[in-house]
Amino acid sequence: MFRQAYFKFLLPLILVIPLVAWAFLGVNPSQPFSDKQIIKVSKALVLKTFPKSFFGFNAQQIRGPVLSDNSFIQAVKGLNPAVLRYPGGTVASYWDWKSGWFKDEIPLKKDWREIRKNPIRLEDLKAACDSTGAAPLLVLNMCTSTLEYQLDMLRHARKIGMKVNYVELDNELYISESIYTDRFGSGEDYANECNKWIAAIKKEFPNMRIAVVGYSAKDSDFRKNKNDVTRAVNWNREVLGAIRGADAMTFHTYGGNALNYLRGPGDISGDEDKEPLEYQAIFDRGTSPPLALGIPFSRWENAKAYDLQILPSGMKAWVTEYNLFEREGVMAGTWLHGLYAVTQTLLMLESDLVELSCYHNLSSSAQFGAIFNSDQGFIKAVRQKPTTELGLSAAGYTLSMAGKAFKDATNYSQLHFDGVESIKGARGHAYPALIGVSCKGSKGERLLVVNLSNKSVRMDVSAVLPMGGSWSQMISKPATQVASSADVEKSKTKSATASDLPPYSITLISSGVEP
Repeated sequence: MFRQAYFKFLLPLILVIPLVAWAFLGVNPSQPFSDKQIIKVSKALVLKTFPKSFFGFNAQQIRGPVLSDNSFIQAVKGLNPAVLRYPGGTVASYWDWKSGWFKDEIPLKKDWREIRKNPIRLEDLKAACDSTGAAPLLVLNMCTSTLEYQLDMLRHARKIGMKVNYVELDNELYISESIYTDRFGSGEDYANECNKWIAAIKKEFPNMRIAVVGYSAKDSDFRKNKNDVTRAVNWNREVLGAIRGADAMTFHTYGGNALNYLRGPGDISGDEDKEPLEYQAIFDRGTSPPLALGIPFSRWENAKAYDLQILPSGMKAWVTEYNLFEREGVMAGTWLHGLYAVTQTLLMLESDLVELSCYHNLSSSAQFGAIFNSDQGFIKAVRQKPTTELGLSAAGYTLSMAGKAFKDATNYSQLHFDGVESIKGARGHAYPALIGVSCKGSKGERLLVVNLSNKSVRMDVSAVLPMGGSWSQMISKPATQVASSADVEKSKTKSATASDLPPYSITLISSGVEP
C-alpha cells in the first residue's frame, strides 16, 4: 500500500520535472508540426531585386588549394558563387599581392609561419572568376602597405583583364592587436586615411564600390569593459562620423553553437583539456538542434539592431564573413552546421541593405570550409573522421542548394508558410520551423525551403507554382558528421505541386530549367 501511494505521488513529478528542465534550458520538447500536416505556401507581397553580389565566399586559400587548380575549380562551380574575396580576411593586412603571399619583412602569426609557401596571385583569382562567373572582391592592405602599391594592384588586375568592381579597405581593424592599433589609434584615424584612399581609387576607377571596415556588435559587448571591446564598440560611430565617399560598411556575423545553454551542474569540470569532450557529451544528448538553429535568428536580430540601423542613407552593408564559430570542435561539420549556415544566408535576404555577402570560407576543414581542402577535414573535431578531399562539407551541401536557387535570379520574395508555428530557442527566442525564399529569373522560378524542425510536413506550393516543379531534397540526421556524399541522403521528384519535407531537410523546387 505504501509503495503504491508513494508511486502515485512520485509519478506526476517524474512527468513534470523534464518539462520544467526543458523550459529552464529554453528547449521546446514538442516541435510544432503533427506528422504530415499540410502547409500552404505563398509569396510576400514585396518583390525585391536580387543583389548580383549576394552569395559569395571568402577565398582565403593559404592552406590550399590554389584558386587556379582545375579540380578545385570544378568543385567551386557547384557552389555557384557570385563573389570571391581575395586574399581573404586577416591575411590581407600582411599580404603582398605581387608575390601572392605574406610580406617577408613583417612578423607573422605562429600558425602562418608553419605553412609551406604556396603563392596565390591575381592571375589565379582571375582564372577562378573566369571559370565560375564570380566577381572578384579585393581586400586592400592598409596596415603594412601603401596607397600607391595597392593602386598598382588594381592596375594590374585591370591589365590582365579582371573586372574589379568591389574593394574592401582592410579587415577587422577594430581588434586590439598591435598591427592594427599602431597603424590606426581609433576609428576616426582609420576613416581619415580611408578618405584619402577612396578619393584616389575613385579618381582612377570611378565605378569602384568601396567598403570600410565595420564591427558587428552584440548585446553582451556593451556590458564589458575590456580594452579590445571598448575599441570595437566605439569603432563604427568613429568611422561613420568622419568617413566620406564610402559605398558600404563591412560586418562579420559569426554565431555560437548554443551548447552553453544546455550545460548542467557538473557538466564542465573547468579542466581546459577535458572541455571539448565534455561539450561533445552535451551535444550527444540530442537536445541541441532547437537551440543551435535559433542562434542564426537571434544573431541576425542583433545585426539588424546594432549594425544596419546605424548606416547613413545610401550606404550598404557587406557581410564579408559569416559562419558558425566554435572552439570545441563538436557541431562544426555536422548536418546541423549545414542547416545553420544556409539559415544565416536566407536571413540576410530579409534586408535591402545587404548588398554583398561572403561565407567564410571557400575551402578549409569542417570548422569553416564549404569544400574540404584535404582528407583530414575533421582534424580539429573531437571525433576524427576521414573526409573526401575537394568534397563538400555539410555547409557546402546546403549552400550548393542555395547557389542553385540564386543562380541567374533577378528578383526574389520571402515565402510565407500558412499555419507554421514557432520553435523555442535559447533564452525563449522563438523562430519559424520553415524558412524559405522564391527566386525568379530568365530560366524560371525556384523555391528554396529549409525545414528546421524534427517533424515531417507536407508542403503545397500550388499558389506559387500552379504547374508544380521538380523537387530536389537533401537530408541527414542533425548530429551526423558529413564527410562524404554517403552521409547525405538525396532525392528528386518531378512535376509535383505538393510533397513531403522530411525533418531537418533542405528542398529546392524548380519550375523551369534545373540549375
